[in-house]
Amino acid sequence: MKFKLMMLASIFFSKRFRQVTLRRTRISENGVVQQRLSLSDVGLKYLAMEATCREASEEEGFARTAKTSVWWDIENCGVPKGCDGHKIALNIKSALGKMKYCGPLAIYAYGDINQMRSSVQQALSSTGVSLNHVPPGVKDGSDKKILVDMLLWTMENRAPANVMLISGDGDYSYVLHRLRMIGYNVLLVRPESASRFLVAAADRIWLWRSVVAGGSGSEVSKGVNSGLVVESKSSKRFRVHVPCPN
Repeated sequence: MKFKLMMLASIFFSKRFRQVTLRRTRISENGVVQQRLSLSDVGLKYLAMEATCREASEEEGFARTAKTSVWWDIENCGVPKGCDGHKIALNIKSALGKMKYCGPLAIYAYGDINQMRSSVQQALSSTGVSLNHVPPGVKDGSDKKILVDMLLWTMENRAPANVMLISGDGDYSYVLHRLRMIGYNVLLVRPESASRFLVAAADRIWLWRSVVAGGSGSEVSKGVNSGLVVESKSSKRFRVHVPCPN
């Protein structure tokens, strides 16, 4: 089942990748290549970088106000004992707001909802979290459902848009890498222990314990035990990173 899902994802992304590549090629031809006859190589490189930075800045601005979908794997990042369920959605929104993501927000939670206390279920539902029950005993059930629903969401919400995953499972790595390649802004909230491939796929990373505790969201150096939110050090596809305004 998971192999078939990955094959479908590959087909989906191959089509979207060709669309993005063609668009970027046209931008390059119109903005840079036509200058080749009259400018030196150094000048061309400067113009190319300037155009790329300008485009990156525009995309970054669009991402700040674009829709954000949150995909919460409850089996991987559960509700901590003693945590007020009413505050989780608010803390997620607050963490995003402090990094200047202020667009419409939707939160989808997946897992065995029956294992969750009824009071927590009610608290999450009352604050706008969509609870999706995945029966126990189904191998990788939450992973598969999240991946399918995530891809369906991206079909209806084109890049630039924000996709946040709350998990540390490496099974999501492939899809997140591909989403990032076609222009989506990939955000990750992870537990203390998380797949390094998953971490490499994200533009920004928070620790789950910090988010549910209402962390300040200030940036720190990247590392397994680092604090609240970090910027991914891996290079972005198709665009140069422009630092976020303070």
